Amino acid sequence: MIEKQQPIVALGHSTKPKKDRPPRNNLLLNLKKDDLELNFYSSLDTEIMNKLLEKVLS
Repeated sequence: MIEKQQPIVALGHSTKPKKDRPPRNNLLLNLKKDDLELNFYSSLDTEIMNKLLEKVLS
């Protein structure tokens, strides 16, 4: 009895698009002055960060 051999075919993989992740919220600066501790993260607006730094460091 001779059997027909069928070719090996790769299974079709779904090509789901990768989800776009929001950028990470990275720690940029950590300041400690007396009893005050400030952590500045990358999501913070630079204008606000500069105003805060001026007030804390003066």
